[in-house]
Amino acid sequence: MIDCHVHCRDEEQAEKETIGHALRVAEDSGLDAIFDMPNTARPVITRQRVLERFALAEAANSRVFYGIYVGVTANSEQIKEAIETWREFFPRPGVRVGVIGLKMFAGKSVGDLAIVEPEAQEFVYETLSGLNYDGVLAVHCEKESEMRPELWDSSKPWTHSEARPEKAEIESIRDQINFAINTVYKGHLHILHVSTPKSVDIVRSYRGDMRISCGVTPHHLLLNKTAMYGERGVLYKVNPPLRDQETMRGLFSALLDGRIDVLESDHAPHTYEEKTQQYMSGIPNLASWPDFIKILQRLGMHQGLIDRMTFNRVNEIFGVQIPALGDCVLIDHTGDYAFDPYIHLKSKKK
Repeated sequence: MIDCHVHCRDEEQAEKETIGHALRVAEDSGLDAIFDMPNTARPVITRQRVLERFALAEAANSRVFYGIYVGVTANSEQIKEAIETWREFFPRPGVRVGVIGLKMFAGKSVGDLAIVEPEAQEFVYETLSGLNYDGVLAVHCEKESEMRPELWDSSKPWTHSEARPEKAEIESIRDQINFAINTVYKGHLHILHVSTPKSVDIVRSYRGDMRISCGVTPHHLLLNKTAMYGERGVLYKVNPPLRDQETMRGLFSALLDGRIDVLESDHAPHTYEEKTQQYMSGIPNLASWPDFIKILQRLGMHQGLIDRMTFNRVNEIFGVQIPALGDCVLIDHTGDYAFDPYIHLKSKKK
């Protein structure tokens, strides 16, 4: 299995997560590779910063492949360096680290890499096209002009869904597709962590016209915003937010129908204090993979589709050949169909 959406921390944020710990958890969970999207205090947007991350991964001496995205800004020279770094370190057989693509935050989330203005986002696509980039651009899609931050009430955590409505995601996805078409973007557009069936349908409708895919997380498939009604509700604050039960079920139907390309954890740990006092968005999902796969099997997803969405399709999208370690052991913590990523918090010691 390949988890193509993991947020490792290290450095100034090592108390949240480290590359070494994430690789150990990934190996224990039966993963063959993780792809790191650093939204760190110091952005990973240069060749030097990539080399620093590689050093941390290599020091872990893990069998699990460590891939990394380079973040992009609206600066043409930075984008050029990012592409050159991707070309230099694109994964090669026998190498356990590599740059697997570029990442853009089309909206504010965690970190300072958001490119908010539509004109600046389109400039990124123009620059990528002009430099003949044909790799993956993974995009966090939430449109700032469609958000309603005034509706967020920390005493009612479920209002996060209203503050960041489905329309913000949907309109951002439409923007990215239009930008890619208008600039004749030559690469592959991967829409991260879709949270609504409408997003899936939009991506699917363009598959014949461009290279495009989407991923979905365990929490958007198995949790809905009622999880935020309880005493620990704020712990389930994520971007994009958990949706209502009907939307969650529609997303799961799209999964079983094969309309979604990949499963991705969006593993994004924060400290308990950050979650409960600063209301940071993110869930520690990496250790939940064995439970998640068990639940999918119980709910009727056949193994061939699971393999495609967690391994084969990821290799296809990114144009890589990550080898399978072949020794995944599924440990069932769930009892029934319950899904709670926080069951694994005890295992987060560094």
